[in-house]
Amino acid sequence: MAKNWRIQFRCLTSRLADQITPSGILLDLDGTVLPVDHRPSPRVMNAVAEASKRIPVAIASGREQDEVGHFARMFGLTSPQVAENGATLMDPITGRAISRHLIDRATIEPLVEEIAKSASGILVSDAGRLVRDPADIKDWQISIIMARFADEAEARKWADRYPPDVISACATNDNQGDWYLDCTAPGVDKAAGARDFANAVGAAPEELLVIGDGSNDLPMFEVAGISVAMEGSTHELIEVATDVTADLANDGAALAIEKYVLG
Repeated sequence: MAKNWRIQFRCLTSRLADQITPSGILLDLDGTVLPVDHRPSPRVMNAVAEASKRIPVAIASGREQDEVGHFARMFGLTSPQVAENGATLMDPITGRAISRHLIDRATIEPLVEEIAKSASGILVSDAGRLVRDPADIKDWQISIIMARFADEAEARKWADRYPPDVISACATNDNQGDWYLDCTAPGVDKAAGARDFANAVGAAPEELLVIGDGSNDLPMFEVAGISVAMEGSTHELIEVATDVTADLANDGAALAIEKYVLG
């Protein structure tokens, strides 16, 4: 019975999504448009380029600001980009932040110390500067902490450790298979990033097409009008997606862009 309900819901949301003309696109990076060798396929590159001639297109990634800017420029994107799981909206042309959601110092200082003792590596974005050693933090204008752990179970255990009114924490993995704990300010996630992007380009979140594959994409899937999960995405993401496309190896993101934007 539950399975039949989910099928009916997917059919309904898919029909509603087909009635929306996207006013912007948000693309997850790792596992969606970026393979392990960091060389997107020609079809994906072309689809993103053609779409960006029609509507604003942005990367929405857990990666830090400079990396998101690098890949945005590789795709030829000029619209504001979403970095650090929604904590930073940045200009890919200048490489500078447009806005940041910062974590309160009283919260983040003891948390950095605690996580650093158990993680195999830690990265902190402090006023847009990437810091690998907590002792080198100077400004305490921290937008995200990215801590590497041994495996998914360990990363998720740490993500469940903190209440959402204290810190927004999620477990993510990159295209190398490494697992991270990402921490941002309370309420800051890819949904917040989607809202910031939509506001910057003069669109509404429900007018966005979002494409992704990981659990940290779930918040932006919940606010977007069209949400497309890559084949092989996490179960929870597929459950809320309005559509499912092929995987990265089979140009799923390009297929979705062609379907909903390029015609």
